[in-house]
Amino acid sequence: MGNCGTTYGGLTGKTKEDFGHGNARFIPYTNVFDNPLTDTKRLEAVEIDSSQNQVVYGDVFFTVSSETPDEVGMSSVWLSDQEDVYLNSFCFGYRQDSTFDPHYLAYMLRSSSVRSNLTLLAQGISRFNISKNKVMELSVPVPSVVEQKQLGQYFTKLDNLITLHQ
Repeated sequence: MGNCGTTYGGLTGKTKEDFGHGNARFIPYTNVFDNPLTDTKRLEAVEIDSSQNQVVYGDVFFTVSSETPDEVGMSSVWLSDQEDVYLNSFCFGYRQDSTFDPHYLAYMLRSSSVRSNLTLLAQGISRFNISKNKVMELSVPVPSVVEQKQLGQYFTKLDNLITLHQ
């Protein structure tokens, strides 16, 4: 993955007084954990801060810590052009170089084969963490762009159908 993009950190240098107000938004950990495609309505308020990394369309977010190894490295893809949106401090971002279709990337990173490889990277005893450098060493399937688009559309439709039935 490291050959196809770069990583960046979430919010830094903030205290609890910095949250809950302001004209910017940040993506909470639970939004990343719960959704292959980030829910653009599940954002929280924070002050605009030009020193922070803003998220952009197609960015991938990974959780870096959890209570079990199976829950580390959960990913979510951002599909919005909103400005002044940041990532929470318990995740890291990945900005790919257009190698991947964003919808394909969202579901491929949640596939059982990739998830099992991410679980192997978890380190810890009572709290598990994952290294973004190790995540960037992962090899992932890269079919042709046409195949990626088809797979991404298929899984997006399937996910929407499951949501409708729930």
